[in-house]
Amino acid sequence: MDLLASFYNGISGVNAMSQKLNVTANNVANVNTNSFKTSQTQFADIFETTLGSISVGHGVQLGNIGTSFSDGMLGTTGKATDMALSGPGFFMVRPPDATMANTYTRSGNFDLVNHLGAEPNAYNLTTQTGQFVQGYNLSASSGLPTTVGDILVKSIAPQSATSQVQLMLNIQNNPALQEPTASPITLFDSWNGIDTAQPIAASNYDFKTALKIYGPADETIPFSTPSTTYDLTVYFDATANPNEQEFLVTCNPALDQRLSTGGTRYDSATDKGAGALLYGVLSFSNNGDLSNIQCWNVPPDGNVDPAGVTNLLTLARGESYYSFDFNFTGTPVNNSSTLSFGNTPKPLAVVSPAPAFSSATTSGLISATSTWNTVSDSLGNTVQAGDTITLQGTTGDGTAASYTYTVNFSQTVADFLAELEAQFACTAGITNGRLTLTDTQVGESQLAISSITHANAGGATPLTDPAIAQIFGNQNSTFTVELEDRYQSAGLTTTSYATPSSILYQSQNGYGKGRLQDISVDSQGFITGQYSNGQNITQAQLVLANFMNLQGLRSVGDNNFVASDEAGIAMIGTAGEPSFGTATNYTLEMSNVDIGREMVDVITTQRAFQANAKSLSTADEMYEKLIQMIR
Repeated sequence: MDLLASFYNGISGVNAMSQKLNVTANNVANVNTNSFKTSQTQFADIFETTLGSISVGHGVQLGNIGTSFSDGMLGTTGKATDMALSGPGFFMVRPPDATMANTYTRSGNFDLVNHLGAEPNAYNLTTQTGQFVQGYNLSASSGLPTTVGDILVKSIAPQSATSQVQLMLNIQNNPALQEPTASPITLFDSWNGIDTAQPIAASNYDFKTALKIYGPADETIPFSTPSTTYDLTVYFDATANPNEQEFLVTCNPALDQRLSTGGTRYDSATDKGAGALLYGVLSFSNNGDLSNIQCWNVPPDGNVDPAGVTNLLTLARGESYYSFDFNFTGTPVNNSSTLSFGNTPKPLAVVSPAPAFSSATTSGLISATSTWNTVSDSLGNTVQAGDTITLQGTTGDGTAASYTYTVNFSQTVADFLAELEAQFACTAGITNGRLTLTDTQVGESQLAISSITHANAGGATPLTDPAIAQIFGNQNSTFTVELEDRYQSAGLTTTSYATPSSILYQSQNGYGKGRLQDISVDSQGFITGQYSNGQNITQAQLVLANFMNLQGLRSVGDNNFVASDEAGIAMIGTAGEPSFGTATNYTLEMSNVDIGREMVDVITTQRAFQANAKSLSTADEMYEKLIQMIR
């Protein structure tokens, strides 16, 4: 029995070494296969027979063939669609015959192929075997950018409508150009959109500038058809008020197809206001700096009425610039563009009606560092410990707010300001002795202090005790809104000096169509297309998958894996996130096969095979001797 068992032990060893040699040979064969992951043979002994307290083995068996998912070296290529991952994670791909991505790969030798679906002018990113690489599409005309799908890269960057216009200029400040006070003529009165040949006479404005803007994209138009641009002309004219200039943003009245508030389109055959897109007034300080802007929409009849509020525009909370609508193609929705004169709006500020002083003699004004025992009002009444100052009003977003501060001589005015900032969601400071609260956002603001009241520690008010200090304002007074200098200059800006009017800088952000010339992939897997129109447009982001148990992945050839139940549920994410590596292009991951180690395995496997074969031949010789003895 024992002698016969040696045959089975030997043959199991021969078979096991044959299997190991097969795995090693497969590793060596794929030493140059992109992203190939080396296999590792693991054996287990066969334990079947127990003779008393002695266990007798019955050879060896194949326990498992594992896979090493360590990173391979990255090799550079000259192909933009070659991509690689450094660190954990797999590209997700969808086979052509599948409805969802159920295959994973580390091999990033991808291609761009013509998209056969509904998205116009697009490529799909596919593997060498035609599987669709998955990601978030950020520029497609359909589908949500948060939905995983076949990656699309636009072969043609569509025309992009203008959404920002910048004008930096000097508008001459010349008293001789001012309109007569008794009978001023405004630009919107001078404009006549019905006269498409000459909607405004040259004598009715002081200066004009023109630039071209782009309308919305129409991807059904062939690339060979040039992108369409439209002329935008801005007229400037002095008003009857010093340091003030009006402006009118216009287009060709015959092309104006804007939808009015009532839903009808502007028509140059009947509408005086056709082609007049925006009317505004620029106010300048005495030194020529832009201090305020007001804007109005021009209705179809051309009658703006600056004294009213019907067409007056306001900047919504958080908005920095006024905008105007335009529509040249009759689309169901108007396009819109902001207009910047190079000056950044300041947030609204409210100021106390009176200052506070740093001594009973009112010889100096307080600051944020002043201690309360030195603070007094304009009458010389000094603040006392225990006095209360109550402010009521609203925050910038209209929320009602109230704060009562109790004077503490161990604190400074800065402690009072810090609490005000927390309660009124603003910044608080002292300017020329006055309390100033400034909103944290530009645009429309409801920040207000509707009343400031004072009382002493005993609850008395200035009505019953005139000695109570009424700092920052008398009892129940309100704060005033700062209307001047609502704009701050930063770099190149619009001015009104005595020098002749001239353009300093003008631009718009629309652009025409462009062909795809190259792509780039950043470390987070964002795929950016580089187009012949000079635009770099982010097209998509790679979506990666990872698994808790990588040994549960099963190779199905073509460098692809599918997940078995042992792998667990796929974790979905993007490059650079936790549990995922980083991405790059113009590179491919090489095989992680260690050829030196594999050669050592070949030698050791060969020797083990010879040893097991020798045990078979030795057992055979012994068995033959035994037969001879029986004979």
